[in-house]
Amino acid sequence: MFTYYETNTAPEESKSLMEASLKGFGMIPNLHKILAEAPATYEAYNTVFSLFMKNTTLSPIEQQVVFMTANFENNCHYCVPGHTWMMHSAKMPEEVIEALREGTEIPDAKLQALHDYAKALLDKRGHIGDEKLQDFI
Repeated sequence: MFTYYETNTAPEESKSLMEASLKGFGMIPNLHKILAEAPATYEAYNTVFSLFMKNTTLSPIEQQVVFMTANFENNCHYCVPGHTWMMHSAKMPEEVIEALREGTEIPDAKLQALHDYAKALLDKRGHIGDEKLQDFI
């Protein structure tokens, strides 16, 4: 259904984005190969990803909890393996990785609270109310 582009076959506007993906990840993730079809979307995706990774107060492990919660809930067959690799790179404990991949209880109360909060945001489309926000904080 989708075309998987390589650097040499991608639209001209996506080639530099793909080269940046290759440099940053050591390979071009399949999602990026598909995003290359729409350079503006690919650039927007990279920008939001970068802002989240660099400009939040969440640790690399906490960031991956948020990502993987969304990946699991959205059944993203590109994102789950990609972020599994990123979780290993962030030195996330294997039992936490497994829980996030399987949708089971995380054996760390703080990470479970973050997971629950991220899941509530997804389930309620961001409208969780002040009480849930205060519970999380």
